[in-house]
Amino acid sequence: MMKRTRTAWLRGIAHRWAAWLALMLAGALAHAATAPAVRVEVQARQPVLVGQQVRIEVTVVAPNFFLSAPPFPALEVPGAIVTMPDERSIHGVEQDGGQTLATIQKNYVFTAQQPGDFTLPPVKIDFSYHGNDDKTQQASLTLPATRISVQAPAGAAASGAGAAILPATRLVIHQSLDRDAGQLSAGDALVRTVEIQAAGTPAMLIPPPHFEAPRSVRMYAADPVLRDSNGEGGSFAGGRRIERVTYVFEDSGRYTLPEVRVQWLDPQTQKPATARAPAITVQVKSGEHAGQRIAPELPVGAAPAPPRQPVDWWRLATWLAVAVLLAALAWIARRQWPRWRQRRAELQAVHAESDAAMFEQALAACRAGDAAAAHRALLAWSQVHAQTTPQAWAAQLDNAALSAQLESLQRHLYRGASAQSAGWAGESMAAALREAHRQWHAASQARAPGRTWGRPLGPLNPFQADGS
Repeated sequence: MMKRTRTAWLRGIAHRWAAWLALMLAGALAHAATAPAVRVEVQARQPVLVGQQVRIEVTVVAPNFFLSAPPFPALEVPGAIVTMPDERSIHGVEQDGGQTLATIQKNYVFTAQQPGDFTLPPVKIDFSYHGNDDKTQQASLTLPATRISVQAPAGAAASGAGAAILPATRLVIHQSLDRDAGQLSAGDALVRTVEIQAAGTPAMLIPPPHFEAPRSVRMYAADPVLRDSNGEGGSFAGGRRIERVTYVFEDSGRYTLPEVRVQWLDPQTQKPATARAPAITVQVKSGEHAGQRIAPELPVGAAPAPPRQPVDWWRLATWLAVAVLLAALAWIARRQWPRWRQRRAELQAVHAESDAAMFEQALAACRAGDAAAAHRALLAWSQVHAQTTPQAWAAQLDNAALSAQLESLQRHLYRGASAQSAGWAGESMAAALREAHRQWHAASQARAPGRTWGRPLGPLNPFQADGS
C-alpha cells in the first residue's frame, strides 16, 4: 500500500512539472510569434542576368500596429545599382496564431553590372510599435543576409569585357516631329523627339541612343529628360528617356535622317534585340522666289497713278532695323524656348520642395480629412526640412498637443476599423501643425538670426528672370 501511494505521488509531481514546462514553452512561443521581424524576398529565379531588373520585396512585421514608419534605407552594393522607384510603402495586416500583425513593405530594384554573387548589406531599420502591454516599444532590425547570383548572358564572353551592359527588358521607341517634313525651306529647323520606354526599369538605366546628321545639315541635341512613372495603385511602372534633336537645313534638297537604334537583352533567349525609330525623309525647298510677276492691266477709265514721291531712306532704314530686330528676337525665342521651359519646370520643382509648399500639402490633406495623405505629406516635410521624424520633431518642440495628434493619427492609420471610427480629426491636426510650425520657425530664427528657411525661389516666369 505504501509503495502504491509513493508511485501515485511521484506521478503527480511529474504531471505538474510537465504542465509547467508546457506553459513556459507556450509562453516562449507566443513571445517569439509577436516579436518584430523583417523579411526579404527576391522576385526572380536565380541566377539572374547582368543588366536584368530584379524586384526585391522588404517587409517589416510588428505586433498590433506601427507608431512610426520604418525608414527604409538606400542599399549600396558594389558592382550593382539598387534603386527605390516606388514613392509609397504598402501597408498590410497578417494573422499569426490569433495575433494581429501589421506589415509595411517597400520594393527595391536590383540591377547587376557584372556577373558574380552579390549580398545585400546588413542595414538597420529602427521603428516604434504598440506593444501587447499597451506601451510604446522600440525595435531595431537588421536586414538578413540575402544572396543574389548573377551570370553573364550567353555569348557575352565573345563580345569582350568592354561591351556595354544592355538592359534586360524590352525597349519601345516612339518618335515625332514638330512640323511637316515635306514643307521645309532652306534655313528652316526641324525638331525630332525620340521617346524610349522601358517597363519595370528606371529611366537612368535606359542607354542613350546615337543620332547622326546628313551632310550640309547642322544638328543640335538637347539634354535628355529622364522620367519614372507609376501605374495603378502607385506601384512602379517603368521609366522613359526623352531625347530632342534639332536639325537645321542650310541648303535645299532631299535629305534622309538616319534611323535611331537602341539595343536591349531578351531574358528568354539571352540574345540582344534592337528597338528602332525609322528613318525620316525630308524635302527642303529653295528660299528664293522664282520668276517675275506679270503686272495687271488697268481697267478702262482708271486714272493714272499719281507721281512717285521721293523715298524717305531714313524711315525705310528705321523700319528695316526694327524688322531685323524682331526677326532676331523671334529666332532667339525659338531657339531658347525649350531651355526656358525646362528652367521653368525646374523652378516649379524647387518651389514644390520648399518649406511652405510641402507643409501646405500636409495642412490641405488634414483639412480634407485624408489621414493617409496627411501622414505621407508630413513625413516628407519632416525628412526634408526638420530632418527627423514627425514624432521626434514634436518631442523637440515639447509640443504635447502635436504629440497627441500624431499618436491619434497613427492609431487611425494602423489599427482596425473600430479604432478608425473616432479619435482623429483633420481640423484639430491642422491647428496643432500650424502652431508647431510657428513655434519651430520662432525657435529656429532665435538660434540663427537672419536665416531664411526653405529653399530660395527664383521667378516662375523665365521671361522675367531679370526682374522686369
